Amino acid sequence: MQRVRAGFVKIESATGWLGLAAVSVGVVLAVCCTAWAIHEGVPYPLAIMVGYCTVIGSACFCAALLAIQRNAAKTTPASTKRGPNYAAWKLVSKLRISDASRLWCDIEPGWPATQESTAWGIAMLDAVKRGELRTIASAGAGQAAGGQEQRNANWSTEIGRDALISWAKAHGHSPRFLQK
Repeated sequence: MQRVRAGFVKIESATGWLGLAAVSVGVVLAVCCTAWAIHEGVPYPLAIMVGYCTVIGSACFCAALLAIQRNAAKTTPASTKRGPNYAAWKLVSKLRISDASRLWCDIEPGWPATQESTAWGIAMLDAVKRGELRTIASAGAGQAAGGQEQRNANWSTEIGRDALISWAKAHGHSPRFLQK
């Protein structure tokens, strides 16, 4: 009995409660169905074979669950996340607000935004709308389009590096990607 208990503890430690539940339900189902089949007159070898296949099926389900859990643990963004390439980003003269807000929080643009980077992005959008942070007009756009861009700033609005540096200094900040 101790060996059976130790086996279940080992399964639970490897796969968690879901894997333990899969194996436990498989074993209980196999024993009950085998006993029921024998009671109904099914030949012993056939009933035992079906019970054995049920146990093996639940063990395979548990092994698949373990493989999925281990694969998911390897591919989580948090485990592979690295900081931005500051040397490259310091050479960029204009940034979209979404990229600047992520870089402000040491997140590589393209990675999911955090609450902190969203807050900085909103602060930049607000600064653009108030006229504190100048935007870069699209190529070929006239003066009227620049005012339109300022009034309707969004996450894709482009701002110049120098304007962002001035805005950051005016508010007492010096994020790493803006430092020389």
